[in-house]
Amino acid sequence: MTIPQTNYVLDNQGQKVFVQLSVQDWERFVGEFKQLESMLLLKDKLKNAFREVRQIQKGEKQATTLHDFLNEL
Repeated sequence: MTIPQTNYVLDNQGQKVFVQLSVQDWERFVGEFKQLESMLLLKDKLKNAFREVRQIQKGEKQATTLHDFLNEL
C-alpha cells in the first residue's frame, strides 16, 4: 500500500480539519479497510474457537458432535 497524495483543508488557526483524496485513492482506501475489517473479524472468531477448544479439553464446556452441528444448519 502506498500513501496517497493528500491535500489538507485548514481552519482559521491553521489546524488540519479535512483531508482531500482523489476518488481512486478513496476507493482503494475503502477496499483495503474492508479487507482489514474482515481479517480482524476472522481473527476474533479464531481466537474464540481456540478458547472454546481449550474449555472443551478442560471439561469446562460440552463438545458438539459433527452430527449435531450439521443438524443445526
